[in-house]
Amino acid sequence: MTEIMKQLYRTIIFFLNHDIVYVIMDPEKKLGIILIIIGLIIPLIVFPFVTGFSREKSFSDNFYNAGIKIGTAAEDNSPSQVPAKSEGAKTQVKVTWSMVLPRKIPFRYFLVPTVILIYMGIIRIDRARKRKLNM
Repeated sequence: MTEIMKQLYRTIIFFLNHDIVYVIMDPEKKLGIILIIIGLIIPLIVFPFVTGFSREKSFSDNFYNAGIKIGTAAEDNSPSQVPAKSEGAKTQVKVTWSMVLPRKIPFRYFLVPTVILIYMGIIRIDRARKRKLNM
């Protein structure tokens, strides 16, 4: 997988640094295209590791429950001993690291930089277009 990504990076850089493209294309427009490409590649790289996606679920359920698992989720986070309740006694729960650590990174966290980078790329291309029209 790493070799494929290196080859893709080399191809993109070669295409964007080629003399014909360099003469024709404004540097700001080139940066906009690079931002859009990076924005599209981020979720494509992460998507093979995403779990929790199902065709039977709704869009919102998939959006909120899909993510990348971290470690094993087979551990039980409930306290091992439940103290007996008595009048006026407060229940204390011992907090452990397994209860605090997240079980997965939501996929939507990877979509945020995607949207931001695509937006930044569109703005860069639009600025280059407006600047070219004013010249």
